[in-house]
Amino acid sequence: MVKKTVLILGGGFGGLTAAQHLRRLLPPEHRIVVVEKNNSFYLSPLNIRLISGEMKDFHEGERNLSELSRKGIDWVHAEVGKIDPERKRVHTSSGILEGDYIIIALGAEKLPDSVPGFAESAYDLTDAFSALQFRKALDEFESGRIVVLVCSTPYSCPGAPCETAFLTDSTFLSKGNRQKVEVAIYTPETMPLAAAGKEMGQAVLGMLEERHIEYHSQQKVQRIDNNTRKLIFEGREVSYDLLVGIPPHATPRVVTEASLTDETGWVSVDLQTLETSYPGIFAIGDITSIQQPNPTGFFLPKAGVFADEQARVVARNISGEILGEAKQSRFDGKGFCYLEMGDGRAAYGSGDFYAYPGPRVYLEPPSQQYHKERRELEREQLEALV
Repeated sequence: MVKKTVLILGGGFGGLTAAQHLRRLLPPEHRIVVVEKNNSFYLSPLNIRLISGEMKDFHEGERNLSELSRKGIDWVHAEVGKIDPERKRVHTSSGILEGDYIIIALGAEKLPDSVPGFAESAYDLTDAFSALQFRKALDEFESGRIVVLVCSTPYSCPGAPCETAFLTDSTFLSKGNRQKVEVAIYTPETMPLAAAGKEMGQAVLGMLEERHIEYHSQQKVQRIDNNTRKLIFEGREVSYDLLVGIPPHATPRVVTEASLTDETGWVSVDLQTLETSYPGIFAIGDITSIQQPNPTGFFLPKAGVFADEQARVVARNISGEILGEAKQSRFDGKGFCYLEMGDGRAAYGSGDFYAYPGPRVYLEPPSQQYHKERRELEREQLEALV
């Protein structure tokens, strides 16, 4: 059997999941290579644990990528500089790599500087250190207006803004001064978790209303004035005392320069196999552009649960082709998520995002059991990926 090499660009959630499954499915003579510029992997959903105060140090959610070698996976500590999809060649800061297959799992690049004033004014929900600092700010805050801001769509982890608002509400209820604190969400979206369907969005809106959390939809921020503590939207200004938000997301430039993106600015893939227009080149996770096959017009959310399943599908298909197996695995658009509510409870949503004529996703009421399930799942993921 001819030895094959699979290059995985990106050592995040999707990339590491693909690497682990390929290593289990393929004999050791086939090489699995992860190219990642960072020294360690951090499980980003744990930012919610930092905000809730359940986790005190973000280093608890980190694992060193050097540990991959123990599992028979090569880690190239380098930055991707150029992708040549036709030749299946990748130029990195440590040299040129060639593979028989390439899985692009570089994720979405965060651009806090693209909204004037964001970097100076807001705690960044996508950054672990910033999430920890936001928790400290909550502990010191006594009264005023707290705003959760979504700068633009799409963005990773669609439930994060509402989770942050729920946890903020819970924090001040436990401190006994909730009546002195206003909590509001401003977002360009039409409703929470819009891609999950109207029923899901209405259910979350109801929970926000129950907790007296304002939800301002279709609000696109233009800039932030840190001196006056104001958000500038078209035709209106909004004051805040404490600001936390999600910065704009974009495809890494190296992917755009490889002509792998479509009109959305993200990588277009087959919605079942995740293969790009180049044979043997796949893309998974937040970097992809996957429009749901129904009339809603929504794109698949950028969420870890989808990156996980997409990685498994691609790993099965690549290993099957290498081993001469005809069976093909397909991504079916099904997923789930836990929505943290505070006070040791979480809601649980699950369903079919590929359903016709629209997503069929249902939300189970908050419970302590769902909170425990999420914590256990995150623990298992962190231990399994590196």
